[in-house]
Amino acid sequence: MNDLPATAPGPCAVHRTHVPRPLYSDVHHVWPIGHHGPDVPANRVLVCQTGHARIHRLLDAWLRVGGDPGWSVRRAYHPVERRLARLGFERITRGAL
Repeated sequence: MNDLPATAPGPCAVHRTHVPRPLYSDVHHVWPIGHHGPDVPANRVLVCQTGHARIHRLLDAWLRVGGDPGWSVRRAYHPVERRLARLGFERITRGAL
């Protein structure tokens, strides 16, 4: 693993506006490190702490049911959160970026 910090200054890839504006964004691994994802630039995106937690919550729902948890679950999430959670699930199940 490289020396990238868990947080970094930069804009959130999910939410364009924040009140109050966060000082830092979390480094989110689309294919989570805990699921053997690589720590490479192609697998990282900066997201606010709220978006980061929500992406992982939705990814957990995908993993729990072994696929799409359905619109009744997905509709509560921002479109970018949905895309990143789905992409994370696809990377975990494929085992590749």
